[in-house]
Amino acid sequence: IPIGEALQILQNETKSKRLKKALSKIIERVLEGERLEKGFEKHPQIFDRFFRSIIRVGEESGTLEENLRYLALQLRKDYELKREITGALLYPSLVMIVAVVIIFVVMFFVLPRIVPLFQALQSMGIAGDIPFATKLLISLSSFLKKFWFLFILAFPALIFLFLILQKIPFIKWYFDKMSLSLPFGGEISRNLNLARLSRNLSTLLKSGMPLLESLELVAVSLPNEMYKKNVMKVWTGVERGEKISSGLKKIPKHFPPIFSEMILVGEKTGSLEESFFYLAEFYEREVDSSLKNISSIIGPLLLIIIGIFVIFIAVSTIIPIYRFIGEIRVR
Repeated sequence: IPIGEALQILQNETKSKRLKKALSKIIERVLEGERLEKGFEKHPQIFDRFFRSIIRVGEESGTLEENLRYLALQLRKDYELKREITGALLYPSLVMIVAVVIIFVVMFFVLPRIVPLFQALQSMGIAGDIPFATKLLISLSSFLKKFWFLFILAFPALIFLFLILQKIPFIKWYFDKMSLSLPFGGEISRNLNLARLSRNLSTLLKSGMPLLESLELVAVSLPNEMYKKNVMKVWTGVERGEKISSGLKKIPKHFPPIFSEMILVGEKTGSLEESFFYLAEFYEREVDSSLKNISSIIGPLLLIIIGIFVIFIAVSTIIPIYRFIGEIRVR
């Protein structure tokens, strides 16, 4: 099927209005004789530089069909990885939502009905001093009742502030550096970047792109600023005539020995893209395994925290009630 006709079929099939509109303009350009990559270039929000570069190499080398197949595999792997991350975070997120609902119900519906009873009994001289835990709970309830709107505004404000700060280069670099040092998330962040680097380099090299251009493109596509900087260091070394493995060995903190050794094997045997493909599969499995482990730990941990909070509320309300009943019996 000619490219123009294939694009028209895709345009008819897609449900996305944005993509349909973009394909309409691309079809016009292709039918006028323009290259496919040039048509995609007019829509960078949909077709990123990585995508366009593989299309360009395919058109220049006559391997467009193969390169599209590599892109399809790349996009499918990216989608599966995002789905695994979303799935791993789903259960802890649900538990946190339940915890917030419980706190909301207790603070705004349960405590306001119990607190007047305590205060009335105290004013009548029936009850003694209220326990510290109960006083703390009453104070917290009163504070939330007065300033509840601050908590509603704080959450979106913090998200907005974080997104703004992420756009400032030096702050994003600091956040990305810190993410690699987190007790649990650091290893996942490292493996995610190694998986993305390996998958992208494998795809680019298989598509026929030169090594230096591939490294530059991969550096742009990586989510972590530290890894972007490190890949550009490797790029500088390769430009001077060094091997990739030599550059990677200079940064053992972010590229473990198994990674650089596998690349060295690929360089010696002339199968560098296959080595990157194997590493991509390996680190994607590592990310999947880590996410499942963290999900299985965080869920029960959050349940324990909720349980402790519920017990604290129960103890804070039941103890003074029993004390009041005991004093009434004595009198």
